[in-house]
Amino acid sequence: MKGGALIFLCLFALAGWSVPAQASVPCAVRDHVIAGVAHSRVVAVKGDVVVYRVRRESEQLRADTVWVCNRKRDRSVRIGVDEWVPIENLGEGHIPTKTLEHVQIAGPWVLATQTEDEDEGGCFKYEMSSCNGPSNTLVIANATQGLAGSVASIRDYVEELGRLGYVKTPTKAWTRTLLSPQGAVAWLEDSESVSVKTTSLYGCLAHATHGRIGCAIRTHAEGDIEPDSVRLSGRTLTWIVGGSPDSAVL
Repeated sequence: MKGGALIFLCLFALAGWSVPAQASVPCAVRDHVIAGVAHSRVVAVKGDVVVYRVRRESEQLRADTVWVCNRKRDRSVRIGVDEWVPIENLGEGHIPTKTLEHVQIAGPWVLATQTEDEDEGGCFKYEMSSCNGPSNTLVIANATQGLAGSVASIRDYVEELGRLGYVKTPTKAWTRTLLSPQGAVAWLEDSESVSVKTTSLYGCLAHATHGRIGCAIRTHAEGDIEPDSVRLSGRTLTWIVGGSPDSAVL
């Protein structure tokens, strides 16, 4: 399915391309913190791009807001959050409800996966027949332009009530994500339905338009895709499916 159809993925609903929170602060790294930013901690640095977190904590919540900035510009843009809540009835300890993982930096671009758990306790409390699993959103930011947005979103599983109790049914999973300095993004997605597994390769080129980030997603391959064969160089995506090499320009 070379150059397959444009995927909307409820794009207007999940992406929305709303302008994220921004902050006008110096992007100066000093001993693993951002100078002048209280409770900050540097997560990663590559070239002029810095990823850092800022922690806030209370009895009910502990959260790290994750920011991206360029050391030549005095502004940061929020890309995601790590969040923990207290473990009930144990008196101490926290469990994560939101996590930002798989952070990649390429040129001015930063790509990561934001995961948010479903409130299963609240879901089953009202005796619903099924509950969605954690949501995974592919988020992207441009440190030079101070912009961030969403690319795509999936659910890990659906938990349904059967004769033997609640059963988790896997739905979709990202097995690989790639990013280039030109803002090209690609990912492999495994889908399961009635014990049938399908692997798809998606890609898009991120760009800023009217103060927002857009990324028109296309399907480039489906079937027996070799995960290790998927490569992204500049805007060129290459892969092997069914033993045959193929490529596309994003």
